[in-house]
Amino acid sequence: MEKVCSLLDVPEGKMKGYTVGSKYILIANVDGNFYAIAAVCPHRGGYLPVGTLEKNILKCPVHGAEFDVTTGKLIEDVSQEVKEVTGSGAHDLTSYKILIMENSIYIRE
Repeated sequence: MEKVCSLLDVPEGKMKGYTVGSKYILIANVDGNFYAIAAVCPHRGGYLPVGTLEKNILKCPVHGAEFDVTTGKLIEDVSQEVKEVTGSGAHDLTSYKILIMENSIYIRE
């Protein structure tokens, strides 16, 4: 179990990226609940913490793939035109179990 951040570091309705060991982790606060997912888009490596978050839907800043931050599931893939150019689409993100202790967020490997 590794400490990622303080609860105060990620206000409600926001997300923030962290490096934990060799992993890039995104922490999102949705309605006061915290979630941890991979911070890099599997399509072309876009850094997701600089994307947009509306409720629980995260939009990749590079090609617009959308993910549910509560599960890591792919909601909307990149467009067919982008797939034709890049040769691939996106897929689900890894999600991490978190533990909250003493006002801090930890992830479980």
